[in-house]
Amino acid sequence: MAQSALGACPADAPSLQALGPDLWWIPGAAGDSTPANRGRTDNLLVLRRDGRVWLMGSGASPAAGHALACVLRERLGWHVTDVVNPWARPEVVLGNSAFTRASTPARLWAHDEVAQAMQRQCPRCVERLHQRLGAAAVDLGPQPIVIPPLRLQGSQGTLGPWQWWRLERAPGSVVTVWHVRGSAWWWAPGLLWSDGPPDLRDAHTATLASSLAQLDGLTHDAPEPPRWLPTQGEPLPSDAPHTQHLYVRHLPWLAQQRQDSGTLETDPPPVPEGPAYLSQGERASLNWQRVWRQVESATAPR
Repeated sequence: MAQSALGACPADAPSLQALGPDLWWIPGAAGDSTPANRGRTDNLLVLRRDGRVWLMGSGASPAAGHALACVLRERLGWHVTDVVNPWARPEVVLGNSAFTRASTPARLWAHDEVAQAMQRQCPRCVERLHQRLGAAAVDLGPQPIVIPPLRLQGSQGTLGPWQWWRLERAPGSVVTVWHVRGSAWWWAPGLLWSDGPPDLRDAHTATLASSLAQLDGLTHDAPEPPRWLPTQGEPLPSDAPHTQHLYVRHLPWLAQQRQDSGTLETDPPPVPEGPAYLSQGERASLNWQRVWRQVESATAPR
């Protein structure tokens, strides 16, 4: 968005795309964090409802959070009142301080298990992100970690205008799914992607496949077909959880079939059934390598 249109906002301030009445999508960059994208890879959402402004995810750094706060203020006249951290991923939680340390601090929310994971993991995650960002790591500042004090409990519930559910990428690796009540829009960070296949780093394929099947089941009785905002990439149609569940479930089976037939890991991976994005990009190759080694390890003589 042009500097002239946003007053004092940074030249690289994020864009906003309308999804519905008072509901906006903040698109992230495709792929991994790099100096060029400054770690701003993950999709975020912002919703105004009943006098409060709900920001879903805070961004990859305090600098990213400040740039987003500026865009919301200058374009929409909004000041964030509540920030939700959906899972312990640095690209979506390290902007917290831009909102909690503002002149009018926002409330900061997370599921209790997400907040505990942030407490354990964020110091190491910041180190890794710092290495990926290179010179752009200056955006992180000296103390980028702010742990949410307001905690959600249990497997599902409501928070303001949102319905939420607790799911997992691996045993104990918790993510939360969010639905704007009264709309078709759902946000599934850590579960769905559309800039390539689901990211299987730090995931257990059986657990992730189960969560995707549960995600698909959540919308069976929905009054209208759901629209999904994934972790990264463009919004997805209603069948996305089912499609990505099949991908995650079948990938180990395909690896087992290849190994049983004597195929080498270095041979080209199979093209999975379904949308073309499931076989596109570096993530598809990395997923195949990870699953191949998991299957190989599980079947190795002991």
